[in-house]
Amino acid sequence: MTTTASLSRLLDRALRELGAAGRSESACRIAAQAYALLEKRDPAAAERFTGTLHHLTCAPPPGAGDVRPS
Repeated sequence: MTTTASLSRLLDRALRELGAAGRSESACRIAAQAYALLEKRDPAAAERFTGTLHHLTCAPPPGAGDVRPS
């Protein structure tokens, strides 16, 4: 695995944890910046952050599963 791929996996994991901690907006901004930096030089690594963005924007907000309908 290349250094870029390893760093991308690490950043992806950190961004998903940031989103899970309720900081999805910040995580999305960073993921978008990572994508922009990688899209021309390493499209495969950039594509990882497309998945990260989908995960962050499609996942229910933290605590959403804890709410019960009345």
